[in-house]
Amino acid sequence: MVFKIAAFGALNPGSYEEFAEQLEGQALASGLKFQLSIAAPYPNAEAVSEPGRPLRADALQNDDLRRQLIEAVVADARAVGADDADVAVMPCMSMIGFHEEIEQAQGRPILKLSTALALRYKDVERLGIIHMRPARQRIAEIFGAKGVTPNEVQSAQLLVAENAAKTAGSPKAVEDVMRRITEDWRATGLRNVLFARADAPKAKKTPAGKVLGVEVLTHFDILAEAVVREGWARAF
Repeated sequence: MVFKIAAFGALNPGSYEEFAEQLEGQALASGLKFQLSIAAPYPNAEAVSEPGRPLRADALQNDDLRRQLIEAVVADARAVGADDADVAVMPCMSMIGFHEEIEQAQGRPILKLSTALALRYKDVERLGIIHMRPARQRIAEIFGAKGVTPNEVQSAQLLVAENAAKTAGSPKAVEDVMRRITEDWRATGLRNVLFARADAPKAKKTPAGKVLGVEVLTHFDILAEAVVREGWARAF
């Protein structure tokens, strides 16, 4: 059996690359054979609005643009075979607020990132989460009181780093702040951190993800784990 996976709705190629790498490693370790189809970045590789493909930030402010975004992502999903895949996924925290509406418009289930995250950390008492600003409300809904997020100072540092990263064309500034936040949290006794940022998809592989005494995972790790688990559940 070859387990067919359709991935769509991510905002940049790096997110797809990291998800595919984690999926390949976990599937290989478990013996699961899979076929992964990946859509192009939404709305496009340049991350600029086009007719019928508005930016996420704009869609959050306008109902008509929101409808256009949902229709466009569903079209992307169907273009990579989501209707016939064994499982459909959206490996992107920044789009997590649209998952339910996209699922309804597509007319088939999505293996939701929010469900995978809640399950992975259900037995963890305190969890640090470094996320994108648009995911703030959903992070609170998923993790409740156990979720520790950047304070005002740390959030301001991340914002400065985001702008620097855009100017430089490199996520290093964001990764450096993520490392410092993780170190600060470690000093308070926190031992589990989730990296959930689309602008630094490979941060786990940098010094930010190698802070001693802290288990750092990404949402790509956790979604890949959930997909492999679903694959074996379907096999039996």
